[in-house]
Amino acid sequence: MFGTSGPRNPVLIYKLYSNMRPSDFFSDQHPFYLATRTIDTASQWFLRQQLGVNKLGQMLKAMAKDAGFPEHKRITNHSVRKFLVQNFEMQTFHPPKSWP
Repeated sequence: MFGTSGPRNPVLIYKLYSNMRPSDFFSDQHPFYLATRTIDTASQWFLRQQLGVNKLGQMLKAMAKDAGFPEHKRITNHSVRKFLVQNFEMQTFHPPKSWP
């Protein structure tokens, strides 16, 4: 991953995300995806617990809808990767063989 200019810079977004995590949740043993706080606090956005499987599934559906996936199709992690690779191939970009 590399930084780009503008508000969608993935490096800056990750730094913001990491600053809003609980201060003691930075080791490899802690989950990456954390549950969000329901009470608004400016200093900490996340709880000290893992994000649930159902919530991750809802997020995937919302992202797929925003990306323009057909709504009648069943969306899985595999279908998201397949859609990405198909779009790259249509744009004559060939991803490295190391990509999943």
